[in-house]
Amino acid sequence: MKDNRKSEQYLRLVAGGSVTVFMILTIFLALMKLTLSVSHFLWGLPVIAVSLLDIFFLTRSLIRQPKNIDTRISSLLIGLGTTFGFSVLVMVFSGTHDGGAWPRELHLLGVLLSLLPYPFVIWSLFCLGNCLTVVPEAHAVVAHGPYRYSRHPLYVCYMVWAVANALMFPGWPMLLAAGSQIVCLLIRLRREEALLLRTFPEYSHYYERTGLVGNWL
Repeated sequence: MKDNRKSEQYLRLVAGGSVTVFMILTIFLALMKLTLSVSHFLWGLPVIAVSLLDIFFLTRSLIRQPKNIDTRISSLLIGLGTTFGFSVLVMVFSGTHDGGAWPRELHLLGVLLSLLPYPFVIWSLFCLGNCLTVVPEAHAVVAHGPYRYSRHPLYVCYMVWAVANALMFPGWPMLLAAGSQIVCLLIRLRREEALLLRTFPEYSHYYERTGLVGNWL
């Protein structure tokens, strides 16, 4: 039993530590770009705010012992990939895309979609609080705030960001990256739901009345 606890905590530390290091780098890069233009300023401030909240709540969740946890290595890889793997791909592909033939209206739609999720992400993080994790963990059933209308508001926002980046940086590499991000997020949320259903009997009622968006899915 003690060995299992140690391995679980090690897994949580690896996941949380990796994401924390990435968030610190993200904050540093955003700070460097704040003064470049108004667009960079409007983009940088929300990125910094979300990254600081991620670090804060992830650190607090590591202090708590979960009631249940998915220790599969595939869940760890999916968690890390959906948390910052797609962001790394965006950094790579955004500098190599050729958007010359891409309609300007679609690019502007992508910009709008990229800004739209930030208020919902911040709201969701405050509601999720100490239950924020990288690998699937069962701490408690969160059903208030945006979670009244979606079982996974954060993941919905991440999917919107994937679509937004595919519109802003057209090309097969970004399209494949965005599609992979959405598929991995769907796998991740299903694994979390399975864990919560096994751990909390009351989650089944919440699961039945709340979809991914409203009553959908």
